[in-house]
Amino acid sequence: DILKIKHSDFYDDCGVRTVMIEIFSRFRDLIYHFLPLQYFYLIKVFKKHIQSDFKPDIFHSNVIFPAGILGNWLSQKYKKPHIITEHWTRVRQFANMPVLSFWGKKAYNKAVRILPVSEFLKTEICKSFSILDHNKFTIIGNVIDSKLFYYKKKDSNPNELRLCSIATWSYLKHPAKQPELLIKAIAKVQDSYPTKIKLTMIGGGNKVPELIKLCETLKVDAEFTGYLPKNEIVKKLHESDFFVHPTNIETFGVVVAEAILTGTPVVCSDVSALRELVNNSNGLLCENTVEGWSNALLKINVADFNNEKFATEMENKFNIEAIGKKISSVYQSI
Repeated sequence: DILKIKHSDFYDDCGVRTVMIEIFSRFRDLIYHFLPLQYFYLIKVFKKHIQSDFKPDIFHSNVIFPAGILGNWLSQKYKKPHIITEHWTRVRQFANMPVLSFWGKKAYNKAVRILPVSEFLKTEICKSFSILDHNKFTIIGNVIDSKLFYYKKKDSNPNELRLCSIATWSYLKHPAKQPELLIKAIAKVQDSYPTKIKLTMIGGGNKVPELIKLCETLKVDAEFTGYLPKNEIVKKLHESDFFVHPTNIETFGVVVAEAILTGTPVVCSDVSALRELVNNSNGLLCENTVEGWSNALLKINVADFNNEKFATEMENKFNIEAIGKKISSVYQSI
Protein backbone atom coordinates (compact mmCIF):
# COMPACT_ATOMS: atom_id res chain seq x y z
CA ASP A 1 0.00 0.00 0.00
CA ILE A 2 1.07 3.57 -0.69
CA LEU A 3 -0.65 4.67 2.52
CA LYS A 4 -2.91 2.83 4.95
CA ILE A 5 -4.06 4.18 8.33
CA LYS A 6 -5.38 1.97 11.10
CA HIS A 7 -6.37 2.81 14.65
CA SER A 8 -7.33 0.63 17.59
CA ASP A 9 -8.83 1.43 21.00
CA PHE A 10 -8.16 -1.04 23.83
CA TYR A 11 -7.14 -1.44 27.48
CA ASP A 12 -3.62 -2.71 28.13
CA ASP A 13 -2.55 -5.29 30.73
CA CYS A 14 -2.49 -2.60 33.43
CA GLY A 15 -6.01 -1.41 32.61
CA VAL A 16 -4.86 1.76 30.86
CA ARG A 17 -6.92 2.84 27.88
CA THR A 18 -4.71 2.97 24.80
CA VAL A 19 -5.59 4.48 21.42
CA MET A 20 -3.00 3.41 18.88
CA ILE A 21 -2.53 4.85 15.39
CA GLU A 22 -0.65 2.70 12.86
CA ILE A 23 0.54 4.09 9.54
CA PHE A 24 1.49 1.57 6.86
CA SER A 25 3.30 2.62 3.70
CA ARG A 26 5.86 1.36 1.23
CA PHE A 27 7.49 4.77 1.79
CA ARG A 28 7.98 4.08 5.49
CA ASP A 29 11.12 6.21 6.03
CA LEU A 30 9.57 9.20 4.27
CA ILE A 31 6.37 8.96 6.33
CA TYR A 32 8.36 8.48 9.55
CA HIS A 33 10.17 11.78 9.02
CA PHE A 34 7.19 13.69 7.59
CA LEU A 35 5.77 14.81 10.92
CA PRO A 36 2.98 17.11 9.61
CA LEU A 37 1.27 14.02 8.13
CA GLN A 38 1.59 12.13 11.41
CA TYR A 39 0.24 15.15 13.27
CA PHE A 40 -2.73 15.40 10.90
CA TYR A 41 -3.84 11.85 11.77
CA LEU A 42 -2.99 12.35 15.45
CA ILE A 43 -5.34 15.35 15.67
CA LYS A 44 -8.02 13.55 13.69
CA VAL A 45 -8.05 10.50 15.96
CA PHE A 46 -7.64 12.61 19.12
CA LYS A 47 -10.71 14.74 18.33
CA LYS A 48 -12.91 11.83 17.31
CA HIS A 49 -11.93 9.10 19.77
CA ILE A 50 -10.41 10.79 22.84
CA GLN A 51 -11.49 14.39 23.27
CA SER A 52 -15.20 13.53 23.15
CA ASP A 53 -15.12 11.88 26.59
CA PHE A 54 -11.69 12.68 28.05
CA LYS A 55 -10.08 16.04 28.78
CA PRO A 56 -6.34 15.65 29.47
CA ASP A 57 -4.62 17.89 32.03
CA ILE A 58 -1.12 17.00 30.82
CA PHE A 59 0.48 15.71 27.62
CA HIS A 60 3.41 13.36 28.26
CA SER A 61 5.62 12.23 25.37
CA ASN A 62 8.22 9.47 25.27
CA VAL A 63 11.45 10.54 23.44
CA ILE A 64 11.87 13.79 21.50
CA PHE A 65 11.48 12.28 18.01
CA PRO A 66 8.86 11.85 16.82
CA ALA A 67 6.63 11.80 19.92
CA GLY A 68 8.09 14.82 21.71
CA ILE A 69 7.62 17.10 18.69
CA LEU A 70 4.08 15.87 18.06
CA GLY A 71 3.29 16.15 21.78
CA ASN A 72 4.51 19.75 21.77
CA TRP A 73 2.24 20.66 18.84
CA LEU A 74 -0.68 18.96 20.58
CA SER A 75 -0.02 20.72 23.89
CA GLN A 76 0.28 24.11 22.19
CA LYS A 77 -3.00 23.58 20.36
CA TYR A 78 -4.89 22.66 23.53
CA LYS A 79 -2.87 24.94 25.85
CA LYS A 80 -1.94 22.17 28.27
CA PRO A 81 1.48 21.50 29.88
CA HIS A 82 3.80 19.07 28.13
CA ILE A 83 6.33 16.65 29.65
CA ILE A 84 9.02 14.78 27.71
CA THR A 85 10.60 11.60 29.02
CA GLU A 86 13.97 11.08 27.30
CA HIS A 87 16.09 7.96 27.02
CA TRP A 88 17.24 8.18 23.38
CA THR A 89 20.90 7.40 22.66
CA ARG A 90 20.82 9.49 19.46
CA VAL A 91 20.05 12.90 20.95
CA ARG A 92 23.36 14.38 19.75
CA GLN A 93 22.96 13.05 16.19
CA PHE A 94 19.36 14.30 16.14
CA ALA A 95 20.56 17.79 17.12
CA ASN A 96 22.43 17.98 13.78
CA MET A 97 19.39 17.14 11.63
CA PRO A 98 17.96 20.24 9.88
CA VAL A 99 14.27 21.09 10.43
CA LEU A 100 13.69 18.15 12.77
CA SER A 101 16.21 19.46 15.30
CA PHE A 102 14.60 22.93 15.02
CA TRP A 103 11.23 21.42 15.97
CA GLY A 104 12.95 19.32 18.64
CA LYS A 105 14.59 22.31 20.28
CA LYS A 106 11.25 24.13 20.37
CA ALA A 107 9.62 21.09 22.00
CA TYR A 108 12.34 20.88 24.67
CA ASN A 109 12.15 24.60 25.38
CA LYS A 110 8.35 24.68 25.63
CA ALA A 111 8.11 21.54 27.78
CA VAL A 112 7.36 22.25 31.44
CA ARG A 113 9.45 19.25 32.50
CA ILE A 114 12.08 17.08 30.83
CA LEU A 115 12.65 13.69 32.44
CA PRO A 116 15.94 12.17 31.24
CA VAL A 117 16.75 8.71 32.58
CA SER A 118 20.23 9.72 33.75
CA GLU A 119 22.44 12.68 34.63
CA PHE A 120 24.55 11.74 31.62
CA LEU A 121 21.60 12.15 29.26
CA LYS A 122 20.63 15.47 30.86
CA THR A 123 24.14 16.74 30.06
CA GLU A 124 23.86 15.43 26.49
CA ILE A 125 20.56 17.27 25.95
CA CYS A 126 21.90 20.53 27.37
CA LYS A 127 25.06 20.36 25.25
CA SER A 128 23.12 19.51 22.10
CA PHE A 129 20.28 22.02 22.38
CA SER A 130 21.64 24.83 24.57
CA ILE A 131 18.68 24.64 26.92
CA LEU A 132 19.24 27.31 29.57
CA ASP A 133 16.56 26.44 32.12
CA HIS A 134 18.07 23.49 33.96
CA ASN A 135 15.33 23.70 36.60
CA LYS A 136 12.88 21.94 34.29
CA PHE A 137 14.94 18.71 34.45
CA THR A 138 14.08 15.84 36.78
CA ILE A 139 16.09 12.63 36.55
CA ILE A 140 13.78 9.60 36.55
CA GLY A 141 15.30 6.26 35.59
CA ASN A 142 13.70 3.42 33.67
CA VAL A 143 11.36 1.02 35.41
CA ILE A 144 12.90 -2.41 35.99
CA ASP A 145 10.49 -5.31 36.38
CA SER A 146 11.47 -6.50 39.85
CA LYS A 147 8.94 -9.33 39.75
CA LEU A 148 10.68 -10.83 36.74
CA PHE A 149 14.27 -9.83 37.58
CA TYR A 150 14.56 -10.99 41.18
CA TYR A 151 17.38 -11.96 43.50
CA LYS A 152 18.37 -15.62 43.78
CA LYS A 153 21.35 -16.99 45.63
CA LYS A 154 23.91 -18.36 43.21
CA ASP A 155 25.16 -21.92 43.11
CA SER A 156 28.91 -21.36 42.95
CA ASN A 157 31.16 -23.47 40.74
CA PRO A 158 34.77 -23.27 41.96
CA ASN A 159 36.04 -24.72 38.68
CA GLU A 160 34.38 -22.25 36.32
CA LEU A 161 33.90 -18.48 35.95
CA ARG A 162 30.56 -17.98 34.21
CA LEU A 163 30.15 -14.72 32.29
CA CYS A 164 26.97 -13.52 30.56
CA SER A 165 26.48 -10.70 28.04
CA ILE A 166 23.27 -9.47 26.38
CA ALA A 167 22.85 -7.25 23.31
CA THR A 168 21.85 -7.18 19.66
CA TRP A 169 25.13 -8.04 17.95
CA SER A 170 24.81 -6.17 14.65
CA TYR A 171 26.94 -4.25 12.18
CA LEU A 172 26.29 -0.53 12.56
CA LYS A 173 27.95 2.61 11.21
CA HIS A 174 28.68 3.67 14.80
CA PRO A 175 28.44 0.45 16.84
CA ALA A 176 27.64 0.91 20.51
CA LYS A 177 28.65 -2.56 21.68
CA GLN A 178 32.25 -3.79 21.69
CA PRO A 179 32.11 -7.61 22.12
CA GLU A 180 35.49 -8.08 20.44
CA LEU A 181 37.21 -6.37 23.39
CA LEU A 182 35.68 -8.83 25.83
CA ILE A 183 36.44 -11.91 23.71
CA LYS A 184 40.06 -10.88 23.13
CA ALA A 185 40.49 -10.11 26.84
CA ILE A 186 39.21 -13.57 27.78
CA ALA A 187 41.62 -15.13 25.29
CA LYS A 188 44.49 -13.12 26.77
CA VAL A 189 43.95 -14.19 30.40
CA GLN A 190 42.35 -17.63 30.18
CA ASP A 191 45.58 -19.65 30.08
CA SER A 192 46.78 -18.11 33.33
CA TYR A 193 43.34 -17.97 34.97
CA PRO A 194 42.77 -20.24 38.00
CA THR A 195 39.45 -21.52 36.63
CA LYS A 196 37.87 -22.21 33.27
CA ILE A 197 36.08 -19.18 31.73
CA LYS A 198 32.69 -19.80 30.14
CA LEU A 199 31.01 -16.99 28.14
CA THR A 200 27.30 -16.88 27.28
CA MET A 201 26.28 -14.37 24.58
CA ILE A 202 22.53 -13.70 24.47
CA GLY A 203 20.97 -11.92 21.49
CA GLY A 204 20.72 -12.11 17.73
CA GLY A 205 22.10 -9.89 14.99
CA ASN A 206 24.04 -10.19 11.74
CA LYS A 207 27.39 -9.97 13.55
CA VAL A 208 26.92 -13.25 15.43
CA PRO A 209 28.64 -15.49 12.82
CA GLU A 210 31.74 -13.27 12.94
CA LEU A 211 31.80 -13.38 16.76
CA ILE A 212 31.42 -17.17 16.75
CA LYS A 213 34.38 -17.44 14.38
CA LEU A 214 36.46 -15.09 16.56
CA CYS A 215 35.75 -17.24 19.63
CA GLU A 216 36.70 -20.38 17.73
CA THR A 217 39.92 -18.80 16.46
CA LEU A 218 40.93 -17.58 19.93
CA LYS A 219 39.71 -20.80 21.59
CA VAL A 220 37.24 -18.97 23.84
CA ASP A 221 34.52 -21.23 25.25
CA ALA A 222 31.38 -19.34 24.25
CA GLU A 223 27.70 -20.20 23.91
CA PHE A 224 25.61 -18.07 21.54
CA THR A 225 21.95 -18.49 22.44
CA GLY A 226 20.36 -16.12 19.93
CA TYR A 227 17.27 -14.22 21.04
CA LEU A 228 15.79 -15.34 24.36
CA PRO A 229 12.55 -14.24 26.06
CA LYS A 230 12.91 -12.34 29.33
CA ASN A 231 12.10 -15.33 31.56
CA GLU A 232 14.91 -17.33 29.91
CA ILE A 233 17.32 -14.40 30.27
CA VAL A 234 16.63 -14.33 34.02
CA LYS A 235 17.59 -18.02 34.27
CA LYS A 236 20.86 -17.36 32.46
CA LEU A 237 21.66 -14.45 34.78
CA HIS A 238 20.94 -16.57 37.86
CA GLU A 239 23.36 -19.18 36.50
CA SER A 240 26.11 -16.59 35.83
CA ASP A 241 28.79 -15.29 38.19
CA PHE A 242 29.11 -11.93 36.42
CA PHE A 243 27.29 -9.90 33.81
CA VAL A 244 29.73 -8.33 31.32
CA HIS A 245 28.80 -5.33 29.19
CA PRO A 246 31.37 -3.89 26.73
CA THR A 247 29.84 -0.75 25.21
CA ASN A 248 30.62 2.78 24.02
CA ILE A 249 27.48 4.51 25.32
CA GLU A 250 24.40 3.93 27.47
CA THR A 251 21.83 6.58 28.34
CA PHE A 252 20.69 4.38 31.23
CA GLY A 253 21.71 0.72 30.95
CA VAL A 254 18.54 -1.35 31.43
CA VAL A 255 20.28 -4.71 30.95
CA VAL A 256 22.88 -3.72 33.55
CA ALA A 257 20.20 -2.76 36.09
CA GLU A 258 18.28 -5.97 35.35
CA ALA A 259 21.41 -8.05 35.98
CA ILE A 260 22.06 -6.26 39.28
CA LEU A 261 18.48 -6.92 40.42
CA THR A 262 19.09 -10.67 39.99
CA GLY A 263 22.11 -10.43 42.30
CA THR A 264 24.61 -10.69 39.44
CA PRO A 265 27.58 -8.32 39.82
CA VAL A 266 28.53 -6.37 36.71
CA VAL A 267 31.75 -5.71 34.84
CA CYS A 268 31.16 -2.97 32.28
CA SER A 269 32.80 -0.19 30.31
CA ASP A 270 33.55 2.98 32.26
CA VAL A 271 31.33 5.15 30.04
CA SER A 272 28.33 7.51 30.16
CA ALA A 273 25.39 6.57 32.42
CA LEU A 274 26.87 3.25 33.54
CA ARG A 275 28.90 5.21 36.09
CA GLU A 276 25.58 6.06 37.76
CA LEU A 277 24.61 2.38 38.14
CA VAL A 278 27.83 0.48 38.78
CA ASN A 279 30.19 1.02 41.71
CA ASN A 280 32.47 -0.97 44.01
CA SER A 281 29.50 -2.46 45.86
CA ASN A 282 27.94 -4.15 42.82
CA GLY A 283 30.64 -4.49 40.19
CA LEU A 284 33.58 -3.02 38.37
CA LEU A 285 34.03 -0.32 35.73
CA CYS A 286 36.87 -0.82 33.26
CA GLU A 287 38.67 1.00 30.47
CA ASN A 288 37.41 0.16 26.98
CA THR A 289 40.56 -1.58 25.77
CA VAL A 290 41.65 -5.22 25.65
CA GLU A 291 44.13 -4.40 28.42
CA GLY A 292 41.41 -2.73 30.50
CA TRP A 293 39.08 -5.69 30.16
CA SER A 294 41.92 -8.15 30.87
CA ASN A 295 42.74 -6.35 34.11
CA ALA A 296 39.07 -6.36 35.10
CA LEU A 297 38.78 -10.11 34.56
CA LEU A 298 41.80 -10.64 36.80
CA LYS A 299 40.35 -8.39 39.51
CA ILE A 300 36.95 -10.07 39.70
CA ASN A 301 38.63 -13.40 40.49
CA VAL A 302 39.33 -12.07 43.99
CA ALA A 303 36.36 -9.67 44.32
CA ASP A 304 33.77 -10.16 47.04
CA PHE A 305 30.22 -8.75 46.88
CA ASN A 306 27.12 -8.80 49.05
CA ASN A 307 24.88 -9.85 46.18
CA GLU A 308 21.56 -9.78 48.03
CA LYS A 309 22.25 -6.31 49.47
CA PHE A 310 23.10 -4.64 46.15
CA ALA A 311 20.15 -6.37 44.44
CA THR A 312 17.77 -4.99 47.06
CA GLU A 313 19.24 -1.48 46.81
CA MET A 314 18.80 -1.47 43.02
CA GLU A 315 15.25 -2.79 43.26
CA ASN A 316 14.28 -0.05 45.71
CA LYS A 317 15.50 2.58 43.23
CA PHE A 318 13.93 1.30 40.01
CA ASN A 319 10.90 -0.85 40.78
CA ILE A 320 7.54 0.26 39.39
CA GLU A 321 6.39 1.79 42.68
CA ALA A 322 9.53 3.90 43.13
CA ILE A 323 9.48 5.26 39.57
CA GLY A 324 5.71 5.71 39.70
CA LYS A 325 6.00 7.91 42.80
CA LYS A 326 8.58 10.11 41.09
CA ILE A 327 6.41 10.58 37.99
CA SER A 328 3.33 11.22 40.13
CA SER A 329 5.27 13.86 42.08
CA VAL A 330 6.11 15.63 38.81
CA TYR A 331 2.44 15.54 37.73
CA GLN A 332 1.31 16.95 41.09
CA SER A 333 3.86 19.77 40.94
CA ILE A 334 2.47 20.80 37.54
